[in-house]
Amino acid sequence: MTLPASLPEFEGDPAQLYLLAALLTRDGAITRHGRALLKECILRRDPRLTAIMKGFHDSEADEAFVERVNALVESEALALHADVFDECPLEVAKALSKRERNAKQLDGEKSLIYGEVEFGYFARVLRKIAPRNGGVFYDLGSGSGRALVIARLLHDFDVCKGIEVLENLNGAAQIICKRFEVLASDVLDARTSKKIEVQCNSMLDVDWSDGDVVFANSTCFEDDLMGSMARQAERLKPGTYFITFTKGLGSDAFDVIERKRYKMSWGPATVFIHVRKNLDGSSFEAPPLTNIPDDASYQSDDDEVGSPPSSPGSPYDDDEDVDFETASHDTVDDDEFEGLEDLVAARR
Repeated sequence: MTLPASLPEFEGDPAQLYLLAALLTRDGAITRHGRALLKECILRRDPRLTAIMKGFHDSEADEAFVERVNALVESEALALHADVFDECPLEVAKALSKRERNAKQLDGEKSLIYGEVEFGYFARVLRKIAPRNGGVFYDLGSGSGRALVIARLLHDFDVCKGIEVLENLNGAAQIICKRFEVLASDVLDARTSKKIEVQCNSMLDVDWSDGDVVFANSTCFEDDLMGSMARQAERLKPGTYFITFTKGLGSDAFDVIERKRYKMSWGPATVFIHVRKNLDGSSFEAPPLTNIPDDASYQSDDDEVGSPPSSPGSPYDDDEDVDFETASHDTVDDDEFEGLEDLVAARR
């Protein structure tokens, strides 16, 4: 984008910052929800704004200035995301998943191994795509809803929808949705949707062909599930983005427009960004991905595929060589776990 040369010199006047936030939103540099989060910083006169505005008046390159603004917006969203999940930390969600799979004798189903996205790299991937205002975001295998809340905070989708096959996790996600409504209602843009919907079902039994951006944390998905998901993905309309981790869709109906390897908490993993081709098989002319400078999370463009983790600090909850159930409960407060479990049971 081209920043306005006529903006009055910054002297700590909130009105000037509100004007800049509006201009950045108009030009698509930040979303409407992003503008609302930026306004929260302005209202409390966040000292980080001074450094950002100094870069603006020092004729810092437009891209660098916008990157710093987005970094501030994402830090605000991360803080809100942490508040939303305060009562459902990662270890509690792992334990909910593990307990249900044990009870239903599903431990052999590797595709059900619990994994969650981390805020930073997922926010980065979504910003590269720069989804248009409106549309539908899907998370296939949505767990406790972490990716849904990231997408909701940082982008202006009409609705973010999650599909999760395990009842315990879906019940936790329903609680998270209610908590999000309470915490975000006065912070995000009042005229933009804040809707999140979750359902307990198999992704293969739900029609998600209306999606505009679809995500699947597919690191532990078995080949049969990947194949079935890819075939169903072919029902998506041309131009739809489909994000997967570790494994690509392997479908001729999609172009892979980016394949990058990142350092995740469990080790390196490849992030695939696909775009649905036109119905005649030709490539869809999607806008170029937003250029975001690589940070410490980026590893390489190596095509090697990473393996699931084997560390108790991982977002994944079990491995053949580690007793993750025991490791998880060592860090979970019993009252915290049982309280959330009771809430989940009450929602059934």
